[in-house]
Amino acid sequence: MNVPMKDWESMGSDWRGQDVPRIDVDALRAEAGRQGRRLRIMLVLETLLAVVTVVFLAWVALRANAKPVESWVAGSLALFMIPYQAYVVWLRRREWSEAGLGVEALIDIEQRRCTTTLHYWRFGMYSVLGLLLALHAAMWVAMVWGDSAELVHDLLNMQVGAAVTMPFVGLYGVHRCRLARERCQRLAALAEQLR
Repeated sequence: MNVPMKDWESMGSDWRGQDVPRIDVDALRAEAGRQGRRLRIMLVLETLLAVVTVVFLAWVALRANAKPVESWVAGSLALFMIPYQAYVVWLRRREWSEAGLGVEALIDIEQRRCTTTLHYWRFGMYSVLGLLLALHAAMWVAMVWGDSAELVHDLLNMQVGAAVTMPFVGLYGVHRCRLARERCQRLAALAEQLR
């Protein structure tokens, strides 16, 4: 039985001549640079806002004429915000700079940034929901224990204030998560091209 010889040289040149999608490294670097600058600015602003908020909440909690519920809620929020912001900074610690990275490392850091964005918003929304539920539980406990109507009213007002602002923050979070998921998919396609 005679098997025809394959022209390996011809096959090799055909294979090398195939159109292979190329990764635009300059565009990837520019995009990673924009994302890095945005991340650094947002993280610094968010940390400064957290510090100002903690100082304000501590002032509210420690005022001489503060109601007990104000002291309790403001103090609890201040104590919650410190580890929360520390956690956010810890999450972003490996994503701070993209300078001098190769293509694979750029794609990796951008994928981590996307994943962290999804985690950040998920964690933040559940944390705020937990705080809202804690306020609601405190209101019910105050009602059952027969605390003053003023305390129950104050707790209800805090919940209403949170319920008014939460949908706007939530919608923005959904938007940011959608963008991060789309970006993750695009980056996964680029990572696949590198393989």
